[in-house]
Amino acid sequence: MEAATRLTPADARDLEAAFSIHMPWLRRRIALIVGDPEEASDLAQEAFARAVEKWPLGSRDDIARWLAAVGIRLAIDEMRRRRRWGFLQLHETDAAWALQTDPDLWRAISQLEPATRAALLLTVLDGYTQEEVATALGVARGTVASWLSRARARLRPVIGSTDDGR
Repeated sequence: MEAATRLTPADARDLEAAFSIHMPWLRRRIALIVGDPEEASDLAQEAFARAVEKWPLGSRDDIARWLAAVGIRLAIDEMRRRRRWGFLQLHETDAAWALQTDPDLWRAISQLEPATRAALLLTVLDGYTQEEVATALGVARGTVASWLSRARARLRPVIGSTDDGR
Protein backbone atom coordinates (compact mmCIF):
# COMPACT_ATOMS: atom_id res chain seq x y z
CA MET A 1 0.00 0.00 0.00
CA GLU A 2 1.33 3.44 -0.89
CA ALA A 3 2.08 5.56 2.20
CA ALA A 4 0.03 8.57 1.09
CA THR A 5 -3.12 6.45 0.66
CA ARG A 6 -2.95 5.16 4.25
CA LEU A 7 -2.98 8.66 5.76
CA THR A 8 -6.17 9.76 7.44
CA PRO A 9 -7.52 13.22 6.57
CA ALA A 10 -6.21 14.48 9.94
CA ASP A 11 -2.75 12.98 9.22
CA ALA A 12 -2.75 14.62 5.79
CA ARG A 13 -3.57 18.02 7.36
CA ASP A 14 -0.84 17.55 9.97
CA LEU A 15 1.67 16.59 7.29
CA GLU A 16 0.73 19.61 5.19
CA ALA A 17 1.16 21.88 8.23
CA ALA A 18 4.53 20.28 9.02
CA PHE A 19 5.61 20.85 5.43
CA SER A 20 4.69 24.54 5.64
CA ILE A 21 6.47 25.00 8.96
CA HIS A 22 9.60 22.92 8.41
CA MET A 23 10.38 23.00 4.68
CA PRO A 24 11.91 26.52 4.56
CA TRP A 25 14.45 26.01 7.36
CA LEU A 26 15.21 22.44 6.27
CA ARG A 27 15.96 23.61 2.72
CA ARG A 28 18.25 26.36 4.05
CA ARG A 29 20.16 23.96 6.33
CA ILE A 30 20.69 21.49 3.52
CA ALA A 31 21.76 24.29 1.14
CA LEU A 32 24.44 25.31 3.61
CA ILE A 33 25.80 21.77 3.42
CA VAL A 34 25.55 21.00 -0.30
CA GLY A 35 26.05 24.57 -1.54
CA ASP A 36 23.30 24.24 -4.15
CA PRO A 37 19.78 25.54 -3.41
CA GLU A 38 18.17 23.41 -6.12
CA GLU A 39 19.80 20.24 -4.84
CA ALA A 40 18.81 21.29 -1.31
CA SER A 41 15.17 21.53 -2.40
CA ASP A 42 15.33 18.05 -3.89
CA LEU A 43 16.92 16.60 -0.75
CA ALA A 44 14.43 18.35 1.54
CA GLN A 45 11.58 16.93 -0.55
CA GLU A 46 13.16 13.49 -0.25
CA ALA A 47 13.26 13.92 3.54
CA PHE A 48 9.54 14.74 3.50
CA ALA A 49 8.83 11.78 1.22
CA ARG A 50 10.48 9.57 3.82
CA ALA A 51 8.44 11.30 6.54
CA VAL A 52 5.24 10.35 4.71
CA GLU A 53 6.29 6.70 4.91
CA LYS A 54 6.78 6.97 8.69
CA TRP A 55 3.93 9.38 9.46
CA PRO A 56 2.90 10.26 12.15
CA LEU A 57 6.27 11.14 13.68
CA GLY A 58 5.19 12.57 17.03
CA SER A 59 5.33 16.07 18.48
CA ARG A 60 6.43 19.17 16.58
CA ASP A 61 9.88 18.89 18.19
CA ASP A 62 10.10 15.23 17.20
CA ILE A 63 9.18 16.10 13.62
CA ALA A 64 11.82 18.86 13.42
CA ARG A 65 14.48 16.60 14.95
CA TRP A 66 13.61 13.72 12.61
CA LEU A 67 13.58 15.94 9.52
CA ALA A 68 16.89 17.56 10.51
CA ALA A 69 18.55 14.19 11.00
CA VAL A 70 17.24 12.69 7.76
CA GLY A 71 17.85 15.86 5.73
CA ILE A 72 21.40 16.29 7.00
CA ARG A 73 22.19 12.61 6.36
CA LEU A 74 20.84 12.91 2.81
CA ALA A 75 22.99 16.02 2.28
CA ILE A 76 26.12 14.30 3.59
CA ASP A 77 25.42 11.27 1.41
CA GLU A 78 25.00 13.56 -1.61
CA MET A 79 28.34 15.26 -0.88
CA ARG A 80 30.03 11.86 -0.59
CA ARG A 81 28.44 10.75 -3.86
CA ARG A 82 29.67 13.91 -5.60
CA ARG A 83 33.18 13.43 -4.26
CA ARG A 84 33.24 9.73 -5.19
CA TRP A 85 32.05 10.38 -8.75
CA GLY A 86 33.93 13.65 -9.18
CA PHE A 87 30.88 15.87 -9.62
CA LEU A 88 31.38 19.59 -9.32
CA GLN A 89 29.05 21.73 -7.30
CA LEU A 90 26.84 23.49 -9.79
CA HIS A 91 25.95 26.58 -7.82
CA GLU A 92 28.76 27.17 -5.32
CA THR A 93 27.72 30.75 -4.60
CA ASP A 94 24.02 30.59 -5.45
CA ALA A 95 22.92 30.80 -1.82
CA ALA A 96 22.34 34.55 -2.08
CA TRP A 97 20.58 34.75 1.27
CA ALA A 98 23.71 33.41 3.01
CA LEU A 99 26.12 35.51 0.97
CA GLN A 100 24.22 38.71 1.70
CA THR A 101 24.40 38.02 5.41
CA ASP A 102 28.17 37.49 5.57
CA PRO A 103 29.99 36.38 2.42
CA ASP A 104 33.26 35.62 4.23
CA LEU A 105 31.48 33.46 6.79
CA TRP A 106 29.55 31.62 4.05
CA ARG A 107 32.75 30.87 2.16
CA ALA A 108 34.46 29.66 5.35
CA ILE A 109 31.50 27.43 6.27
CA SER A 110 31.36 26.01 2.75
CA GLN A 111 35.02 24.97 3.08
CA LEU A 112 34.25 22.72 6.07
CA GLU A 113 33.78 18.98 5.59
CA PRO A 114 30.07 18.13 5.22
CA ALA A 115 29.79 16.28 8.54
CA THR A 116 31.59 19.09 10.37
CA ARG A 117 29.34 21.65 8.69
CA ALA A 118 26.25 19.64 9.63
CA ALA A 119 27.33 19.39 13.28
CA LEU A 120 28.02 23.12 13.39
CA LEU A 121 24.68 24.07 11.86
CA LEU A 122 22.70 21.68 14.05
CA THR A 123 24.31 22.94 17.27
CA VAL A 124 24.70 26.64 16.55
CA LEU A 125 21.65 27.41 14.41
CA ASP A 126 19.21 24.77 15.58
CA GLY A 127 20.28 24.51 19.22
CA TYR A 128 20.76 20.74 19.38
CA THR A 129 23.14 19.36 21.99
CA GLN A 130 26.26 17.48 20.97
CA GLU A 131 24.61 14.29 22.21
CA GLU A 132 21.54 14.90 20.01
CA VAL A 133 23.72 15.63 16.98
CA ALA A 134 25.76 12.49 17.64
CA THR A 135 22.60 10.41 17.76
CA ALA A 136 21.20 12.04 14.62
CA LEU A 137 24.41 11.48 12.64
CA GLY A 138 25.16 8.06 14.08
CA VAL A 139 28.55 8.92 15.61
CA ALA A 140 30.02 9.22 19.10
CA ARG A 141 29.55 12.47 21.03
CA GLY A 142 33.34 12.86 21.13
CA THR A 143 33.39 12.85 17.34
CA VAL A 144 30.88 15.71 17.26
CA ALA A 145 32.95 17.61 19.84
CA SER A 146 36.03 17.13 17.67
CA TRP A 147 34.20 18.35 14.56
CA LEU A 148 32.96 21.43 16.41
CA SER A 149 36.43 22.20 17.74
CA ARG A 150 37.82 21.93 14.21
CA ALA A 151 35.03 24.12 12.84
CA ARG A 152 35.63 26.82 15.44
CA ALA A 153 39.35 26.78 14.71
CA ARG A 154 38.73 27.16 10.98
CA LEU A 155 36.10 29.89 11.46
CA ARG A 156 37.91 31.88 14.17
CA PRO A 157 39.98 33.95 11.68
CA VAL A 158 36.77 34.93 9.89
CA ILE A 159 34.52 35.70 12.85
CA GLY A 160 37.10 36.49 15.53
CA SER A 161 37.01 35.11 19.04
CA THR A 162 34.32 35.76 21.64
CA ASP A 163 34.83 37.37 25.02
CA ASP A 164 34.89 33.95 26.69
CA GLY A 165 37.89 32.91 24.57
CA ARG A 166 36.05 30.42 22.35
